Amino acid sequence: MNISFTTLDVTEYYLPFDDLSELFGNKKRTALEVGVGEGDFLIEMSRREKDWNFIGIEIRGKRFRKAVKRSERDNLRNIKFLLMDAKVAIEDVFSSNSFDLVYINFPDPWPKERHRKHRLITPKFLARISNIMKPLAALEIASDHEDYLSHILEVFQNIEGFKNELPAPGYVNNLPDRPMTKYETEFRHEGRDIYYLRFINLIEQNP
Repeated sequence: MNISFTTLDVTEYYLPFDDLSELFGNKKRTALEVGVGEGDFLIEMSRREKDWNFIGIEIRGKRFRKAVKRSERDNLRNIKFLLMDAKVAIEDVFSSNSFDLVYINFPDPWPKERHRKHRLITPKFLARISNIMKPLAALEIASDHEDYLSHILEVFQNIEGFKNELPAPGYVNNLPDRPMTKYETEFRHEGRDIYYLRFINLIEQNP
């Protein structure tokens, strides 16, 4: 497969990236999506928001290739995809104070008790996310799983560095004009509730 401008090949760069503007050739604000799937959400965002750059991380090769193919077909120059474990990418690829906005859409809830240790949203992971976010950057999370929602809210309540931007109960069920992911479309057709959370990063990292 001939992949060109929308694939982020980290082997071509010294890591971590000191300046994301080198990837896009401009100084526009940059958003990150953790776990893009087939790219539905981030591709639509890149179409709508031409004054932003977008980076999406996906660990599954088939989904990654579909996202790349779709974005290249539409000749989207403000989006790049990285095939990598998000935890590794956040730790090793990106420098502190890199992103203006981070999206995590429908992370696996790992509902069984014995599997909950695999959940993405943990204090350790959020500390790493905070490190690559700029001060006052936003972290948006979407989920359809009520128990995972409670877990996420509890984790944020017990760490420092983030402020919940939404009023009680700390989430909303609708965000007008927000693109829907493939999963969200399916979940809504099934009649499931969708929960959106938004947190502001309050920590300023040393450069």
